[in-house]
Amino acid sequence: MFQAYLLALPRIYLIFTIMPMMGKNVLGGAMVRNGILLSLSLFIFPLNEGNIPAMLTRIDYLSLMLKEGAIGLVVGLVIAVPFWVAEGVGTLIDNQRGSTMSNVVNPLLGDDSSPLGIYLTQLLNTFFIISGAFLLMLGVIYQSFVYWPVGQMLPLNLEGTDVYLLAQLDFLTRSIVLFSAPVVIAMFLAEFTLALISRFSPQLNVFFLAMPIKSAIAILVLIIYVRVLLAHIDGIFDGIFADMRFFMETILSAAP
Repeated sequence: MFQAYLLALPRIYLIFTIMPMMGKNVLGGAMVRNGILLSLSLFIFPLNEGNIPAMLTRIDYLSLMLKEGAIGLVVGLVIAVPFWVAEGVGTLIDNQRGSTMSNVVNPLLGDDSSPLGIYLTQLLNTFFIISGAFLLMLGVIYQSFVYWPVGQMLPLNLEGTDVYLLAQLDFLTRSIVLFSAPVVIAMFLAEFTLALISRFSPQLNVFFLAMPIKSAIAILVLIIYVRVLLAHIDGIFDGIFADMRFFMETILSAAP
């Protein structure tokens, strides 16, 4: 009984450790986060109890723990893609307007990020909770225990897994460039205009004027664009969850 519950923890723990809303800096400490993860793992216990072999050696037990941790790591990385898109969009915009010198630690993702990257990540984190995407994510995570049970070392078919993961990386980089393009293009046009002005008026300090002007343009465009940006990123969540269900149903082919 205890083994069935304990073997459900690595997958859940790795997934939510990567997720920004479960960071210990957000929840107020590791104890609160661990309590939430232990509570969420209780729902997997009845399913695991019937899927674990009766006799497990220490090697078998360790192998299953490592396998569950690897699954949790991969699933967590895929689900965290939209949050990295939001942070990447903010960082790219801040890099274009020249404010990356003010990078600070992002309390959600735990890495150095630009001010706009932190803002967009926190905004998406709030939107993720209130929009109901968190419940969809829980459904996908619980379904993963059905298609790839804890007691099964390998699914029947792993073909296409590498292509799927590389497609997520391609989608991440492409989305960052596309979603930041409207703001970056607007700032580029402003910088190009300033370059023309400096050509005809060399005594004007264009470098001193460039950053505040580009920052004002970026903020103005974001005020208009942020609603559309969040809607697109929310669509990324829906697409990722649908792709993960399709991946588990067709590629893993491990449903009992």
